[in-house]
Order: sequence, then structure tokens, then C-alpha cells
Amino acid sequence: MEPKEEKAVCRLAMKVRWGDCDAAGIVYYIKYFDWFSDGRIELFERIGLPYRTTFHERGIELVAIEAGCRYKHSLQPEEKILLETRLTRLTRSRLEFRYRVFRQEDGLLAAEGMTAHAYVDRRGKPFDVKKRHPALWEEINRAVNGSA
Repeated sequence: MEPKEEKAVCRLAMKVRWGDCDAAGIVYYIKYFDWFSDGRIELFERIGLPYRTTFHERGIELVAIEAGCRYKHSLQPEEKILLETRLTRLTRSRLEFRYRVFRQEDGLLAAEGMTAHAYVDRRGKPFDVKKRHPALWEEINRAVNGSA
């Protein structure tokens, strides 16, 4: 199921930190995945599903099962950026996100990526969230789509 566009997107203004960069003074490639994580957590917060209470405290982990990033333009320390996080797919067993990182100064697209996550219990076993947590499934659907 594709979530409703207006509810399933988060734009987060950030600033490249010196610690995000390698010796050449450009953002180290793996840092983009840290930013993607920040975007997901913020998206959940903004739609009323704080990660800690919605998932973690219920023994649910969102384990990455796929990830990718295309780097289009280098970023440097102290540049202001905009991270756009979009929930693009929601099913009973997984969620998928798309990300775009823009330089705020001129809107230049610096990178775009994706991650897919499975609902996994504390034993590491994937599960159908609607079967195991039906009330949570309804809560997620209301937050993302405005309906159960």
C-alpha cells in the first residue's frame, strides 16, 4: 500500500557537521545512512508514532533488509542541507522509505536513497504486524493514511 503523500513525508533542515566529513573535507558516504535514520525517526515523531513507544517498547524492531544511496554531489562541513524522508510503502510485514538530500543554498540534489525494513521481534523473527499487534496496525494506518 502506498501511504497518502501529505502524511508520509518529512522535511528536516540540518547542517553538515565537521565530524560527518572525511579527511578530504567531504561528507563520508556512510553518514548519509545516519541521516536517513534521523529522517525516519523524525517522520514517525511528526505523524504521532514516536519510535521508542510505538515500536521499541513493544519489542518491535524495524530491521533494515535493503539499503542504497546514489551520491550526486559532494557536501562539505557547515553546508545547510534539507533531508526529505518519504514513507513509500507500508505493508503488514515491511516499510519502505525514500530519501533525498538537498543543499539548501541552491536546492541542488546531493544524494537520493532508499531503505526497506521488516518488523522483527526480539528473537529476530520477522512477523505480520496486523496479526501480532492489530491495534498497532490500525494506529499506524490512521497516522499514515487517515484510516484503518
